[in-house]
Amino acid sequence: MSLEYKIGEYLISTLHEHPSAQKNPSEIWPDVPQKSWDPFRNFALLENGMVQSIWRGHLIRKATGEGQNVLVDTGMGPGPHDHTGKPGELIKSIEKIGLDPEQIDAVVITHCHGDHIGWNVTWDDDSPKATFPNAKYYVAADDWNFYSSLDTKIEAFEKSIRPLEALGVLELVVGEREIVPGVRTLPTKGHTPGHQCVLVQSEGKTGVVTGDLFHNVAQITEQEWCPVFDWRTDLSTASRRWLLWRAQTEGWVIFSGHLATGKSIGLIIDKDGKPVWGPV
Repeated sequence: MSLEYKIGEYLISTLHEHPSAQKNPSEIWPDVPQKSWDPFRNFALLENGMVQSIWRGHLIRKATGEGQNVLVDTGMGPGPHDHTGKPGELIKSIEKIGLDPEQIDAVVITHCHGDHIGWNVTWDDDSPKATFPNAKYYVAADDWNFYSSLDTKIEAFEKSIRPLEALGVLELVVGEREIVPGVRTLPTKGHTPGHQCVLVQSEGKTGVVTGDLFHNVAQITEQEWCPVFDWRTDLSTASRRWLLWRAQTEGWVIFSGHLATGKSIGLIIDKDGKPVWGPV
């Protein structure tokens, strides 16, 4: 049950935030027939046939404790969340590994959906403040431009992304951007206009934090399966195929955004000529 993994000099830790509500897979993948789930049913679905995502962030830091602390994604936020009545746990998860919000130096947002940005900003009445006050927040420019220009405003974006500009902590990212040495953004558009992964390369090893490149382990094999959340399914499919191919052929360790806790870190391995998920 891996909750963290070492990539060269870097340690990447999973940070539990909260479980999502359970959903029927047909709600998330309406174009996938129920029978197509049969080869994956015993490990990709819950016992009741439903699917459930885990909301989480990832912390990237040097194993020695030196250098900067990079947080990737901030979960759904404080809550309490309607389906459980319980609060989000990201801050507690950070504290459990011996850090506090003031020690986060950079926050990288893979994309601007609500379950990845919720702890960005803390509101005191009508006054926002950066939850991680000493951090720069790295947001893809294409996501910023898209969500900023919508006629119908998205509440999560307005509460958790837009205030970062006035707070003076927003850094817009175009293409690849080095965050700290060996850690950089990697554009993988499609889920949103600016969706980006975070690549970690150190001492000949590579890891990648994938955000919402895929939501379910079945998508490792069925890479054309696209959830209703994808903005452009042609682009999301191309990004997923490209990155998973690179990960399989080059032995990248993947840190997934939503797979079950303890099985969310893995490798793409070959089984009978097909790519499958191999937890580490």
